[in-house]
Amino acid sequence: MQFLARHAALATLVALSTMPLALRAGSLSASEEVTLRQVTTANVGGLWCGAGLLHEFTLEIVQQLQNVQGRLTRKARVREITGHVEGALVKTDPLRNETMDLLAQGDELRVVAATGLLALARGQSFTRAAGGSCTP
Repeated sequence: MQFLARHAALATLVALSTMPLALRAGSLSASEEVTLRQVTTANVGGLWCGAGLLHEFTLEIVQQLQNVQGRLTRKARVREITGHVEGALVKTDPLRNETMDLLAQGDELRVVAATGLLALARGQSFTRAAGGSCTP
C-alpha cells in the first residue's frame, strides 16, 4: 500500500511539472510549490572553475530557490551577476548589455548563449570545484 501511495505521489509530481505554470500556481499550497521548484530547479550554488578557454575564471554562485547571485572572477577583475534558474538553465540579468545563459548538466555549467564581451565565452564551460578551490 505504501508503494502505491509513493507511486501516486510521484505520478502527480510528474504531471504537475509538465503543466503550464499558470495552471499549477492556483492548485498548489505554498509548501507544495516550494517542493516542486526544488525538484525542477537545478542546484547551481557553489564554486565553479572555468575549463578550456575559461581556465582563468571562477564563478561563485549563491542560490536561493530559483534566484542566483554570483561573482565571475578573472585575476583581480570581478563582475557581480544576478539572475534566475529555469529548470537546468541559468539566465543572468543584463549588466552593461551583457547577458549569459548557462546550462547545468551534472557537474558542468556550459555557456549556451551570451551577449556583449561575454559572447566570446559561448560554448565554453565551468566545472564544479572539488574541495572548495579551483587550484589543483
